[in-house]
Parts: sequence; C-alpha cells; structure tokens
Amino acid sequence: MKKTVVALLALGVASVGLAAPAAAYDRDAYAYGASHMIGYKDIPKSLNVKRGAFVNASAGSSVFICGDDSKTVSFPGGEFNFSISYTGRGQTDGINVNVDQYASANKAIAAFDKLKAGLKRCEGESSGQENYGTDDAPSIDTWSRLNTTGVVPLVTVAGVESVFLNQNYQDVTTGEYPGTYTSDSYTVYTLVGDSIISTNRNTGSEINLSTKERRAVNQVAFNAVTRWVD
Repeated sequence: MKKTVVALLALGVASVGLAAPAAAYDRDAYAYGASHMIGYKDIPKSLNVKRGAFVNASAGSSVFICGDDSKTVSFPGGEFNFSISYTGRGQTDGINVNVDQYASANKAIAAFDKLKAGLKRCEGESSGQENYGTDDAPSIDTWSRLNTTGVVPLVTVAGVESVFLNQNYQDVTTGEYPGTYTSDSYTVYTLVGDSIISTNRNTGSEINLSTKERRAVNQVAFNAVTRWVD
C-alpha cells in the first residue's frame, strides 16, 4: 500500500483510513479508489475547508438518499465504497465525496436509474412532531424538511447529466431541553462508467447555501470525476 499512501499525500490528505471485511478485500480496487479521490487543490477556496482529509474504503452497502419517521429512500450500493471528507471552517461541515463502484457499468446504470426515481420520491415538503417527554415534563420535537431536486448540466459524463438533491431541514425541541437545529444540504450525484460519485456540502447551521456556493460544489463534483477517471 506504500504507493497508495504516497498518492494520498500528493493530494493533500493528512489522515488515511482503509477498512473492509476480509472476504471483500481487493487490494488493487482499494488502492485505485483511495488514490483517485479529490485533493485539497480540487476544492474552490470559497468553500473554506481545512487542508487535512480522511479517506475510507469499505465493502459497498445500500445508500441513503432521504427519509423521516414514515419513509426511507435509498438506492443499491456498489461492490466497493470509497469516501473522502474535508472539514469546513466556521459554520460549515465541509465537503464529502463518496464513490460507489459496481461490478459493471450496467449495474451502475441500473442503480443510477433507481437513484433518480428515489429523488422523485424525496421531492417536496414534509413535517412531523414527536413527544419524547412525560406528562410532568413534556418535551416536544417538531421538524420540517423541504427537498428540491434537479439536474447539473456542468457535470455531464458520456451525455448523462448529474442530478442533485437539496435538503433544507429544521428541528425545534421545546420543554426541559429546548433547542433548534437547522441545516441546508446539497448533494450532486454523477454516473461515471461503473461508478456513482456523490458530492455533498452541508452548512450545519441556519445559513443556506448560496448560488455561488452551490456552483462551487458543482465544480468539486466535476473535479471528482476528473480525479476518478485520470
């Protein structure tokens, strides 16, 4: 794995983690995946992330898209999953890129079709309320979510446009432990040969992603494709 580590350091990656069940381990696949993730220089400065990153490789599994207490939407995962995360500065959660690699291009296409169908199910507004307290000390949790989807023409591979999911979320708890949690998450999904690349940005605060910021995430998604096929 020495060559893999050298390649990761060249990308500006400070921490490396590679893990998978022994039965699913494929040294060549993991070495390729780990060394073909985005580097620090592939992320626009406007996204304000720290230089260090964490890389992980594992056996693939079902990929969560959206969901709440009443439904969960996902699409089939690949044979392998590779991910890299760059921590954000200030009130952001940084940039996360996941690559699900399938046994063949046909299986990746089938998974991407299910992904697009799943995005349609995620669209729209939903809300709910739960009481986690007692009669003497009620604690009510109220949440709402607005999901929008669309295409990303900038990131088009072999004539297939990428698709996106934007999730605006708010959670308010009243009672003994009051609090408010809000976030705005933007994910770009790209079909690349036998793989699906997911590029995500989450504000982690009440600050919504600006148009400029979403364009920067689109650029990261484009760079992630370049790295993967290079």
